[in-house]
Amino acid sequence: MGEKGLDIDFLLALSSQLGRERWRTLSDAAQVVASYLACHPCVEAVRYPGLKSDPDFPRAANTLVGGFGPFVRYCSAGEWCLWEADERDARAQVVDLEARLRDQGTDDPK
Repeated sequence: MGEKGLDIDFLLALSSQLGRERWRTLSDAAQVVASYLACHPCVEAVRYPGLKSDPDFPRAANTLVGGFGPFVRYCSAGEWCLWEADERDARAQVVDLEARLRDQGTDDPK
């Protein structure tokens, strides 16, 4: 994969800042989004330390507690993007991301 993964040390510090409950909420949503992206036909690659296919998974699994963080990197149409999960329902975030991917695949500037 051409894009670097997320810095595990940064994520560890962020988990302390956010607190256990918020970290878990954001991580759960990001895990759903990352899993969705990993199966999406318009997505060429996904970097999320919570995916077993991610090269950083072994270290992240031994370092991070209560989830893998709110950030997901993905490559679509040859461009790397960063998705940051929020507290909304994960399904709503997937719907928003699907709209972003659909818009990215068109020449229509919105």
